[in-house]
Amino acid sequence: MPYFPSPTPGPSVSIYYIDESAPSSTPTHTCLLIPGITCDLSDWSWQVPFLLSKGFRVITPDPRGQGRSSAPPTAVDEGIYTPENLSSDLSALLAHLNITSNVIVIGHSLGTCTSVHLAATNPDLVVGLVLLDPLHSMSSATCDELFSDPATTMQNLMVNFAAKGLVPVPPLGPEWDWHTTWIQRRGMAMDPSSIGAMTYACWTNKNGLGRKEVAMELSKGAKAKRLTLGCNEYWVGTDREMGVETVTMEGVGHWFHHVKAQETNKILEGWLEREGFC
Repeated sequence: MPYFPSPTPGPSVSIYYIDESAPSSTPTHTCLLIPGITCDLSDWSWQVPFLLSKGFRVITPDPRGQGRSSAPPTAVDEGIYTPENLSSDLSALLAHLNITSNVIVIGHSLGTCTSVHLAATNPDLVVGLVLLDPLHSMSSATCDELFSDPATTMQNLMVNFAAKGLVPVPPLGPEWDWHTTWIQRRGMAMDPSSIGAMTYACWTNKNGLGRKEVAMELSKGAKAKRLTLGCNEYWVGTDREMGVETVTMEGVGHWFHHVKAQETNKILEGWLEREGFC
């Protein structure tokens, strides 16, 4: 199986990944797909065939602490699961695969924090950045109010997200019950210390990339062309302020790239073609 031993300082971590290209293709661009918290590379099963059909090389990793990658236990404030470390893992993985340019990073949910950091700190590597429900919609003041106590962070996070329509609203119907169960069971399979450390790094930490002001400042270092998709207007607001092209997928919740896969892929296709990536 393809495991990459990350050189990022700290505990030993192996990153599980899949590297794919369409048969007989010679890709000029690579898509790196980064899932959200509690999720894994299977989250992109609805997008990978589409991207391969467009001639891209597609790299789908399990970030540290998720899926089949290593998950060292940690205290919430130890810093093992910061977006910066996750970004370092993935930039090292790309270098290991001799990918040095023309990367399009596509991130979902908490994975958008890693995506922004990767694009901003590797401006000559990342040429395109697509964010799905980016979590840097909350101001630092809101983060201080909701997430100052790690013991209540997850509870407050879920309440706030539900209020902002981040969970599927309205109900998707019984035909999607399997999907809800699948999402929940993957979360149950994760080490709670990893989940706590990820939420702490993004929102409780004063420099966390889940904070609007921090993400906007870091984004100044990115040269990549950008597209942001959200499940409603709230989740694309910060990026719209920055002049990023935004699209909303209303009424189906946080995993709209699953529930409305064809519509999501069509939006991606139009943007990729307009920007000259395919």
